[in-house]
Amino acid sequence: METSTLFFILAGLLIAFLVGYSLWSARREKSRVFSNTFSTRPVSAPVGSQSNAEIPSTLKPEGFSQQTQANEFDSPERWQAEQQEIDNQVREINIKLPNQAENNIAQPQANIFTQQVEVQPVAQAEYVEETQIRLQSENENSVTEPVQEPNSTENTSENNMLTLYVVTPEGGYFNGLNVVQHLENLGLQYGEYHIFHRHIDNTDSPILFSVANMMQPGVFELNNIENFATVGLVFFMHLPSPTNDLANLRIMINTADSLAQSLGGFVLNDQQQIFDERSRQEYVQRIRAQ
Repeated sequence: METSTLFFILAGLLIAFLVGYSLWSARREKSRVFSNTFSTRPVSAPVGSQSNAEIPSTLKPEGFSQQTQANEFDSPERWQAEQQEIDNQVREINIKLPNQAENNIAQPQANIFTQQVEVQPVAQAEYVEETQIRLQSENENSVTEPVQEPNSTENTSENNMLTLYVVTPEGGYFNGLNVVQHLENLGLQYGEYHIFHRHIDNTDSPILFSVANMMQPGVFELNNIENFATVGLVFFMHLPSPTNDLANLRIMINTADSLAQSLGGFVLNDQQQIFDERSRQEYVQRIRAQ
């Protein structure tokens, strides 16, 4: 019992000593802080009180004030100069298609709608007599003249042939691999005269319409299709055609529209104008007039 009492007394004394020591240390630190307030070090003069002449001009900081900011952005002359510089940089941007400089592609010298393009499939003399296509762009009142062949007994005119064109935007071209792939996906088959044909069934069945290259010589060289490019394709259908002319015309129009959407081009009529509903009705009237 006495040991426990002695232990509690010692513990109480120890606690009292620690508390007293802590208070004494706190007072001591506080006194030291207040004693450092009064320093014998001379007070430095504020920077603003010094003469500006004593500071070299190269060491003077450039202040940024609201007035400076307002002068910089509110000056119309400076804003116009910066805008003019941006416009000049935009005009100097020249976008070129990949491999456009390396490929020797026959590009139209001017607008493809005002260029005279002649498509003449080669090789077979009989095919030349039957399917020769001449594109002659004149004014809006120009009429396609029939082509007279030496051994031909009939004239090929716009009345017995319907023509559509799938062309690129000005300055562009269609890649050969893409053209062949989309033509095959649309049901056309590569065949006679090195062009594509749409048959009723297989390659031995009659041809509904054909697709040729709009650039001379008008063929597709599959052996060198990687380097092939063209500004457009020509769809043509002879009248009368196998089975139903109106049904075949509808198939040719739908095929040309699908190809133009897939390749990023657009469809023109035989007058090299945008093929619209009015052109569609004119083609239908020509078929009914046969």
